[in-house]
Amino acid sequence: MDLFARFRHRRHPAVNMDGVATFPFGEVQEKADSIEGMMSAFSMQLMDSVLAFQKATGVTGSILEFGVFKGRSAAVLSAHVQPKDKFVLVDVEPYMTAETAASFFAKPDFHLGRSEEFAKSYDGYTSLKRSVRFMHVDSTHSYRGTLEEMKLADALLAPDGVLCLDDYANLNYSQILPAVYKYLYRSWTDLRVFLVTNDKCYICRRKHFDFYASFVLNSLVEEMRKRGNSNITLARTDIDREYRAFYLREKNFAGEEDHYGQAIYGHFYEKP
Repeated sequence: MDLFARFRHRRHPAVNMDGVATFPFGEVQEKADSIEGMMSAFSMQLMDSVLAFQKATGVTGSILEFGVFKGRSAAVLSAHVQPKDKFVLVDVEPYMTAETAASFFAKPDFHLGRSEEFAKSYDGYTSLKRSVRFMHVDSTHSYRGTLEEMKLADALLAPDGVLCLDDYANLNYSQILPAVYKYLYRSWTDLRVFLVTNDKCYICRRKHFDFYASFVLNSLVEEMRKRGNSNITLARTDIDREYRAFYLREKNFAGEEDHYGQAIYGHFYEKP
């Protein structure tokens, strides 16, 4: 269901030497900040960094969001849509106006419906399978709903795709955590967490863990700085064959190290 078919994309982005459209983060954040929503500047900076890394390394595919509300996070996603990409936004209500959608960096395909019913209700579902490079989920927040969304992501994510779950560590929605880890450790899945924050969880497929973890370890702090946030600490206090994720947060005090507990945990930052 395309509520925005009468609008057409009018922006003319800069294009790099590879023919890939690029938008300065300042412009992306300004657009997102103009839209009502809960997404923080920190989450915008991080999401933009991960999407820009995908673009720079040639990761292609569709971009999909469940839980659009008025379009704040969708504005960030839209800046990374390329001409051949599908850009699909899904919500149970059309909270986002046509005017907001028309102001995005790329035109979305809006689908009215529940994430749990997406496989049956979205006509283009089959073409999305194993082809989504970035999937942002901010919808049901229920235990069973999150389990279904994890299953959906497993079916849709490309081999080098990323799943981003909102409110992962928000204990007002404590049911999200057990649902995520029940799926990860009690299902036949190759999904692995590579990065968590106080707001979101980033997941990739096992074969691409080192690909994304290397980016987090070697480049993410600097990428956040480029986007105006130099108050960042990266933490990893254990490595196990079943869990090697990083935690990114803002520093707790002036002068805190870029890598938490370097003197004690330094060996956990030596490789992805």
